[in-house]
Amino acid sequence: MDKRTFALVTGASSGIGRAIARELASRNHNLILHSLPDQGLSEYCVDLENNYKIRALHYEVDLTDEIGPQLLFEFVKSMQCRLNILVNNAGIGFEGPIESYSKKQIDYMILLNIRALTLMTFYFTPELKTHKESYLLNISSFGCYVPTAYKSIYLASKSYIYYFTRALESELNGTSLHTCVIVPSAVRTNKIVLDRIGRNGWFSRKSALYPEEVARIGIEGMLRGKKVIVPGILTNLFFSFGMLVPEGIILWLTRRIFRNYKQTD
Repeated sequence: MDKRTFALVTGASSGIGRAIARELASRNHNLILHSLPDQGLSEYCVDLENNYKIRALHYEVDLTDEIGPQLLFEFVKSMQCRLNILVNNAGIGFEGPIESYSKKQIDYMILLNIRALTLMTFYFTPELKTHKESYLLNISSFGCYVPTAYKSIYLASKSYIYYFTRALESELNGTSLHTCVIVPSAVRTNKIVLDRIGRNGWFSRKSALYPEEVARIGIEGMLRGKKVIVPGILTNLFFSFGMLVPEGIILWLTRRIFRNYKQTD
């Protein structure tokens, strides 16, 4: 492992991003971790350095700000870090009927899930392509395959991530940069998500994974060169089932599953 290279993980203070950071550290990767301000990221970096004997830097910024992604890019360049892995994990989702969202919620989902991820990829792709081997891992959602009532904006943004990554796979063919998109279903990340999993019925509860499981499967798949990763046995079975069932039935099923939405601020 080249001690001069780093992996950058956005949204690394909790959930999947935090687990991915630890998974990479356990594999001897130096880290640059991003989060919103005041999320305890500096303490987490110290913990990772002490436990895995790697370097762990951090930078706090809101990626929905106009120049947020640019500031993160400039920080990495100022530290003279050679980036060979980019994990675009930062994202947020709200649920409910389309008319129930606030403008702030709509803006935040689009700016973080779509704009920030796209700009991060734009800024760092030239550096990633300079390495003998490098990786871009984007976090989508299993729901990107199915138009889902009460999650319209969030899963539309995750569909963007999926198709954006697959298009880059073709665009970057023949280069040293490998692209990968992971499409997890429910992940047990925090109290809000746990409540949502409980309300969404049997499949949601049984298919839900822990962040550490998603991180391990995602990083293993990325390093093996997989292009699309569907973590979880039950989620893979549902994916195969969905390929055989008419879309109308799938839409009916998901409408019933997610009808017990709970609006959040």
